[in-house]
Amino acid sequence: MYALENRSAQPNLVARGGGMVRNGTEEHDTLAEELVDTTEAKTGLSKARGERSPGTDTPTLAAAISRWQYVAALAASAALLGFAYAHSNLFGFWWGKWMEKDSYYSHGVLVPLISAFTVYLDRRTLAQLPVSPGKLGLAILIPCGLLAIVARSANVLSILGLTLPIMLYGAVWFLMGPKVARRMLFPIGFLFFMCVLPGQILTQLSFKIQLLSTTGASLMLKLIGQQPNQTGAMITLPNAQVLVGQPCSGFRLLISLSAFAVFFAYMREGPRWGKVLLVLATAPLSLLVNSIRIFMIAMVGEYFGSEAMHAFHDYSGYLVLILAFVVLWQLSKVVQCRKFKAVLVG
Repeated sequence: MYALENRSAQPNLVARGGGMVRNGTEEHDTLAEELVDTTEAKTGLSKARGERSPGTDTPTLAAAISRWQYVAALAASAALLGFAYAHSNLFGFWWGKWMEKDSYYSHGVLVPLISAFTVYLDRRTLAQLPVSPGKLGLAILIPCGLLAIVARSANVLSILGLTLPIMLYGAVWFLMGPKVARRMLFPIGFLFFMCVLPGQILTQLSFKIQLLSTTGASLMLKLIGQQPNQTGAMITLPNAQVLVGQPCSGFRLLISLSAFAVFFAYMREGPRWGKVLLVLATAPLSLLVNSIRIFMIAMVGEYFGSEAMHAFHDYSGYLVLILAFVVLWQLSKVVQCRKFKAVLVG
Protein backbone atom coordinates (compact mmCIF):
# COMPACT_ATOMS: atom_id res chain seq x y z
CA MET A 1 0.00 0.00 0.00
CA TYR A 2 2.68 2.26 0.94
CA ALA A 3 4.58 1.67 -2.30
CA LEU A 4 1.43 2.00 -4.34
CA GLU A 5 0.49 5.22 -2.68
CA ASN A 6 4.01 6.45 -3.17
CA ARG A 7 3.81 5.72 -6.83
CA SER A 8 0.49 7.43 -7.13
CA ALA A 9 1.78 10.39 -5.23
CA GLN A 10 4.87 10.75 -7.35
CA PRO A 11 2.98 11.82 -10.48
CA ASN A 12 1.14 14.30 -8.33
CA LEU A 13 4.43 15.56 -7.04
CA VAL A 14 5.77 15.74 -10.56
CA ALA A 15 2.60 17.37 -11.63
CA ARG A 16 2.94 19.78 -8.77
CA GLY A 17 6.60 20.17 -9.64
CA GLY A 18 5.70 20.70 -13.27
CA GLY A 19 3.24 23.27 -12.15
CA MET A 20 5.94 24.95 -10.18
CA VAL A 21 8.20 24.96 -13.17
CA ARG A 22 5.46 26.30 -15.35
CA ASN A 23 4.70 29.02 -12.85
CA GLY A 24 8.37 30.04 -12.72
CA THR A 25 8.54 30.17 -16.51
CA GLU A 26 5.48 32.36 -16.68
CA GLU A 27 6.96 34.77 -14.15
CA HIS A 28 10.19 34.86 -16.17
CA ASP A 29 8.29 35.54 -19.40
CA THR A 30 6.33 38.31 -17.71
CA LEU A 31 9.49 39.99 -16.49
CA ALA A 32 11.05 39.69 -19.94
CA GLU A 33 8.02 41.30 -21.56
CA GLU A 34 8.09 44.15 -19.05
CA LEU A 35 11.79 44.67 -19.75
CA VAL A 36 11.14 44.78 -23.51
CA ASP A 37 8.31 47.26 -23.04
CA THR A 38 10.52 49.45 -20.85
CA THR A 39 13.33 49.33 -23.42
CA GLU A 40 10.97 50.23 -26.26
CA ALA A 41 9.55 53.09 -24.22
CA LYS A 42 13.03 54.45 -23.55
CA THR A 43 13.97 54.02 -27.19
CA GLY A 44 10.84 55.89 -28.29
CA LEU A 45 11.56 58.67 -25.81
CA SER A 46 15.14 58.91 -27.06
CA LYS A 47 13.91 59.17 -30.65
CA ALA A 48 11.42 61.85 -29.66
CA ARG A 49 14.26 63.80 -28.06
CA GLY A 50 16.46 63.36 -31.08
CA GLU A 51 18.93 61.09 -29.22
CA ARG A 52 20.66 58.28 -31.02
CA SER A 53 21.00 54.73 -29.71
CA PRO A 54 24.45 53.62 -28.49
CA GLY A 55 26.57 52.01 -31.12
CA THR A 56 25.23 54.08 -34.02
CA ASP A 57 27.45 56.52 -35.88
CA THR A 58 26.72 60.27 -35.82
CA PRO A 59 26.04 61.50 -39.42
CA THR A 60 28.39 64.08 -40.90
CA LEU A 61 27.26 67.50 -42.12
CA ALA A 62 27.62 66.39 -45.73
CA ALA A 63 25.18 63.53 -45.03
CA ALA A 64 22.70 65.79 -43.25
CA ILE A 65 22.22 68.16 -46.18
CA SER A 66 21.57 67.45 -49.80
CA ARG A 67 24.36 67.43 -52.33
CA TRP A 68 23.40 70.67 -54.06
CA GLN A 69 23.27 72.51 -50.74
CA TYR A 70 26.76 71.28 -49.89
CA VAL A 71 28.12 72.40 -53.25
CA ALA A 72 26.19 75.65 -52.96
CA ALA A 73 27.69 76.36 -49.55
CA LEU A 74 31.20 75.84 -50.87
CA ALA A 75 30.47 77.99 -53.94
CA ALA A 76 28.95 80.76 -51.83
CA SER A 77 31.97 80.73 -49.49
CA ALA A 78 34.31 80.99 -52.47
CA ALA A 79 32.21 83.82 -53.89
CA LEU A 80 32.32 85.73 -50.61
CA LEU A 81 36.09 85.38 -50.43
CA GLY A 82 36.33 86.58 -54.02
CA PHE A 83 34.01 89.47 -53.16
CA ALA A 84 36.19 90.54 -50.24
CA TYR A 85 39.34 90.37 -52.35
CA ALA A 86 37.89 92.02 -55.44
CA HIS A 87 36.22 94.97 -53.71
CA SER A 88 38.92 95.75 -51.17
CA ASN A 89 39.94 99.06 -52.80
CA LEU A 90 36.75 99.82 -54.73
CA PHE A 91 35.15 102.02 -52.11
CA GLY A 92 38.19 104.27 -51.87
CA PHE A 93 38.06 104.69 -55.65
CA TRP A 94 34.37 105.58 -55.50
CA TRP A 95 34.85 108.05 -52.68
CA GLY A 96 37.56 109.84 -54.63
CA LYS A 97 35.30 110.14 -57.68
CA TRP A 98 32.34 111.33 -55.62
CA MET A 99 34.32 114.04 -53.87
CA GLU A 100 36.46 115.41 -56.70
CA LYS A 101 35.76 118.86 -58.11
CA ASP A 102 33.18 119.05 -60.93
CA SER A 103 32.42 115.38 -60.43
CA TYR A 104 29.81 113.59 -62.50
CA TYR A 105 29.02 111.50 -59.44
CA SER A 106 28.66 114.00 -56.60
CA HIS A 107 25.25 112.43 -55.89
CA GLY A 108 26.88 109.02 -55.34
CA VAL A 109 27.32 109.45 -51.59
CA LEU A 110 23.52 109.74 -51.20
CA VAL A 111 22.65 106.65 -53.23
CA PRO A 112 23.30 103.93 -50.58
CA LEU A 113 21.43 106.03 -48.01
CA ILE A 114 18.41 106.30 -50.31
CA SER A 115 18.58 102.57 -51.02
CA ALA A 116 18.65 101.76 -47.31
CA PHE A 117 15.71 104.13 -46.76
CA THR A 118 13.56 102.24 -49.28
CA VAL A 119 14.39 98.95 -47.53
CA TYR A 120 13.37 100.50 -44.21
CA LEU A 121 10.03 101.64 -45.65
CA ASP A 122 9.38 98.13 -46.95
CA ARG A 123 10.55 96.33 -43.81
CA ARG A 124 7.12 95.01 -42.74
CA THR A 125 6.39 93.44 -46.12
CA LEU A 126 9.88 91.94 -46.29
CA ALA A 127 9.47 90.43 -42.82
CA GLN A 128 6.34 88.54 -43.92
CA LEU A 129 7.86 86.99 -47.03
CA PRO A 130 8.91 83.33 -46.87
CA VAL A 131 12.63 82.66 -46.91
CA SER A 132 13.52 79.78 -49.22
CA PRO A 133 17.06 79.67 -50.63
CA GLY A 134 17.12 79.62 -54.43
CA LYS A 135 19.62 77.84 -56.66
CA LEU A 136 19.28 80.47 -59.37
CA GLY A 137 21.08 82.92 -57.13
CA LEU A 138 24.30 80.98 -57.67
CA ALA A 139 23.88 81.30 -61.44
CA ILE A 140 24.05 85.07 -60.88
CA LEU A 141 26.54 85.16 -58.03
CA ILE A 142 29.33 82.88 -59.25
CA PRO A 143 29.90 84.21 -62.82
CA CYS A 144 29.68 87.79 -61.59
CA GLY A 145 32.13 86.99 -58.80
CA LEU A 146 34.60 85.58 -61.30
CA LEU A 147 34.21 88.71 -63.45
CA ALA A 148 34.87 90.85 -60.38
CA ILE A 149 38.11 88.97 -59.67
CA VAL A 150 39.26 89.42 -63.28
CA ALA A 151 38.39 93.15 -63.19
CA ARG A 152 40.24 93.51 -59.90
CA SER A 153 43.31 91.73 -61.26
CA ALA A 154 43.28 93.99 -64.33
CA ASN A 155 42.69 97.05 -62.07
CA VAL A 156 39.59 98.05 -64.05
CA LEU A 157 37.73 99.47 -61.06
CA SER A 158 34.84 100.89 -63.08
CA ILE A 159 33.87 97.41 -64.31
CA LEU A 160 34.48 96.02 -60.83
CA GLY A 161 32.03 98.52 -59.38
CA LEU A 162 29.30 97.53 -61.82
CA THR A 163 29.49 93.93 -60.57
CA LEU A 164 28.70 94.89 -56.98
CA PRO A 165 24.90 95.40 -57.26
CA ILE A 166 24.60 92.26 -59.38
CA MET A 167 26.51 90.18 -56.84
CA LEU A 168 24.36 91.55 -54.02
CA TYR A 169 21.20 90.62 -55.89
CA GLY A 170 22.50 87.11 -56.56
CA ALA A 171 23.42 86.69 -52.90
CA VAL A 172 19.95 87.78 -51.76
CA TRP A 173 18.33 85.37 -54.22
CA PHE A 174 20.53 82.48 -53.09
CA LEU A 175 20.17 83.06 -49.35
CA MET A 176 16.55 84.27 -49.12
CA GLY A 177 14.82 83.09 -52.28
CA PRO A 178 13.12 84.62 -55.32
CA LYS A 179 10.27 86.36 -53.48
CA VAL A 180 12.60 88.40 -51.29
CA ALA A 181 14.90 89.03 -54.27
CA ARG A 182 12.06 90.44 -56.35
CA ARG A 183 11.09 92.72 -53.49
CA MET A 184 14.69 93.90 -53.15
CA LEU A 185 15.10 94.59 -56.88
CA PHE A 186 14.66 98.36 -56.61
CA PRO A 187 16.89 99.01 -53.55
CA ILE A 188 19.70 96.94 -55.05
CA GLY A 189 19.21 98.18 -58.62
CA PHE A 190 19.28 101.79 -57.43
CA LEU A 191 22.89 101.23 -56.31
CA PHE A 192 23.97 101.41 -59.97
CA PHE A 193 23.66 105.19 -59.69
CA MET A 194 26.65 105.31 -57.36
CA CYS A 195 28.83 103.33 -59.80
CA VAL A 196 31.46 105.06 -61.93
CA LEU A 197 31.22 104.48 -65.67
CA PRO A 198 34.29 103.52 -67.72
CA GLY A 199 36.17 106.63 -68.87
CA GLN A 200 35.80 105.97 -72.60
CA ILE A 201 32.03 105.60 -72.40
CA LEU A 202 31.81 108.67 -70.20
CA THR A 203 33.82 110.81 -72.64
CA GLN A 204 31.77 109.79 -75.67
CA LEU A 205 28.41 110.38 -74.00
CA SER A 206 29.53 113.65 -72.46
CA PHE A 207 30.78 115.02 -75.78
CA LYS A 208 27.52 114.26 -77.59
CA ILE A 209 25.42 115.88 -74.88
CA GLN A 210 27.83 118.81 -74.82
CA LEU A 211 27.21 119.51 -78.52
CA LEU A 212 23.45 119.09 -78.19
CA SER A 213 23.27 121.51 -75.25
CA THR A 214 25.38 124.10 -77.09
CA THR A 215 23.18 123.81 -80.18
CA GLY A 216 20.05 124.22 -78.06
CA ALA A 217 21.41 127.40 -76.44
CA SER A 218 22.39 128.77 -79.84
CA LEU A 219 18.86 128.25 -81.15
CA MET A 220 17.42 130.08 -78.12
CA LEU A 221 19.73 133.02 -78.76
CA LYS A 222 18.56 133.18 -82.35
CA LEU A 223 14.92 133.15 -81.23
CA ILE A 224 15.41 136.43 -79.35
CA GLY A 225 17.20 138.12 -82.23
CA GLN A 226 20.85 137.44 -81.34
CA GLN A 227 23.39 136.34 -83.94
CA PRO A 228 25.48 133.67 -82.26
CA ASN A 229 28.34 132.00 -84.07
CA GLN A 230 28.61 128.38 -82.96
CA THR A 231 31.86 126.46 -83.46
CA GLY A 232 31.59 123.06 -81.87
CA ALA A 233 30.99 123.67 -78.15
CA MET A 234 31.77 127.41 -78.37
CA ILE A 235 29.26 130.25 -78.83
CA THR A 236 30.56 133.66 -79.88
CA LEU A 237 28.51 136.83 -79.46
CA PRO A 238 29.58 140.44 -80.19
CA ASN A 239 30.48 141.06 -76.52
CA ALA A 240 30.86 137.59 -75.06
CA GLN A 241 32.28 134.17 -75.79
CA VAL A 242 31.00 131.02 -74.07
CA LEU A 243 32.93 127.75 -74.13
CA VAL A 244 30.89 124.82 -72.91
CA GLY A 245 33.28 122.44 -71.15
CA GLN A 246 32.62 118.82 -70.20
CA PRO A 247 31.56 119.62 -66.62
CA CYS A 248 28.89 121.94 -68.06
CA SER A 249 27.92 119.59 -70.88
CA GLY A 250 24.71 118.49 -69.19
CA PHE A 251 25.78 114.91 -68.66
CA ARG A 252 26.35 115.47 -64.94
CA LEU A 253 22.87 116.97 -64.70
CA LEU A 254 21.46 114.02 -66.65
CA ILE A 255 22.93 111.44 -64.23
CA SER A 256 21.82 113.30 -61.09
CA LEU A 257 18.38 114.05 -62.47
CA SER A 258 17.91 110.45 -63.59
CA ALA A 259 18.72 109.18 -60.10
CA PHE A 260 16.27 111.62 -58.57
CA ALA A 261 13.55 110.78 -61.13
CA VAL A 262 13.85 107.04 -60.52
CA PHE A 263 13.57 107.49 -56.76
CA PHE A 264 10.76 110.02 -57.17
CA ALA A 265 8.78 107.68 -59.46
CA TYR A 266 9.25 104.79 -57.02
CA MET A 267 7.88 106.83 -54.13
CA ARG A 268 4.81 108.02 -56.04
CA GLU A 269 1.60 106.06 -56.45
CA GLY A 270 0.34 105.70 -59.99
CA PRO A 271 0.27 103.52 -63.11
CA ARG A 272 3.44 101.86 -64.25
CA TRP A 273 3.33 103.58 -67.64
CA GLY A 274 3.23 106.94 -65.88
CA LYS A 275 6.31 106.12 -63.83
CA VAL A 276 8.17 104.94 -66.93
CA LEU A 277 7.34 108.17 -68.77
CA LEU A 278 8.45 110.17 -65.77
CA VAL A 279 11.88 108.52 -65.84
CA LEU A 280 12.24 108.71 -69.63
CA ALA A 281 11.45 112.43 -69.52
CA THR A 282 14.72 113.12 -67.68
CA ALA A 283 16.83 112.86 -70.87
CA PRO A 284 15.11 115.64 -72.87
CA LEU A 285 14.49 117.61 -69.69
CA SER A 286 18.17 117.66 -68.73
CA LEU A 287 19.11 118.81 -72.24
CA LEU A 288 16.47 121.53 -72.15
CA VAL A 289 17.40 122.99 -68.76
CA ASN A 290 21.13 122.83 -69.53
CA SER A 291 20.56 124.65 -72.80
CA ILE A 292 18.63 127.27 -70.84
CA ARG A 293 21.58 127.59 -68.47
CA ILE A 294 24.06 128.14 -71.33
CA PHE A 295 21.65 130.63 -72.89
CA MET A 296 21.40 132.63 -69.64
CA ILE A 297 25.19 132.60 -69.16
CA ALA A 298 25.66 133.94 -72.69
CA MET A 299 23.11 136.70 -72.14
CA VAL A 300 24.70 137.77 -68.85
CA GLY A 301 28.10 137.91 -70.55
CA GLU A 302 26.70 139.87 -73.49
CA TYR A 303 25.02 142.56 -71.39
CA PHE A 304 26.95 142.61 -68.07
CA GLY A 305 30.47 141.59 -68.99
CA SER A 306 32.82 138.68 -68.43
CA GLU A 307 33.12 139.03 -64.66
CA ALA A 308 29.37 138.90 -64.14
CA MET A 309 29.16 135.95 -66.54
CA HIS A 310 31.63 133.88 -64.49
CA ALA A 311 29.88 134.76 -61.24
CA PHE A 312 26.52 133.74 -62.66
CA HIS A 313 28.03 130.52 -64.03
CA ASP A 314 28.86 129.30 -60.52
CA TYR A 315 25.28 129.60 -59.27
CA SER A 316 23.26 128.91 -62.40
CA GLY A 317 23.58 125.14 -61.93
CA TYR A 318 21.42 125.28 -58.78
CA LEU A 319 18.81 127.37 -60.56
CA VAL A 320 18.34 124.94 -63.43
CA LEU A 321 18.32 121.98 -61.01
CA ILE A 322 15.43 123.53 -59.08
CA LEU A 323 13.70 124.22 -62.39
CA ALA A 324 14.10 120.56 -63.38
CA PHE A 325 12.62 119.38 -60.06
CA VAL A 326 9.60 121.65 -60.50
CA VAL A 327 9.01 120.36 -64.02
CA LEU A 328 9.21 116.73 -62.82
CA TRP A 329 6.76 117.49 -60.02
CA GLN A 330 4.23 118.94 -62.43
CA LEU A 331 4.82 116.17 -64.95
CA SER A 332 4.07 113.53 -62.28
CA LYS A 333 0.57 114.97 -61.99
CA VAL A 334 0.08 114.81 -65.75
CA VAL A 335 0.99 111.09 -65.87
CA GLN A 336 -1.36 110.35 -62.93
CA CYS A 337 1.33 109.88 -60.26
CA ARG A 338 -0.22 112.44 -57.97
CA LYS A 339 0.39 111.09 -54.47
CA PHE A 340 3.25 109.67 -52.46
CA LYS A 341 3.00 106.11 -51.22
CA ALA A 342 0.85 105.58 -48.13
CA VAL A 343 3.80 104.12 -46.23
CA LEU A 344 5.59 107.45 -46.58
CA VAL A 345 2.74 109.80 -45.70
CA GLY A 346 1.31 107.50 -43.07
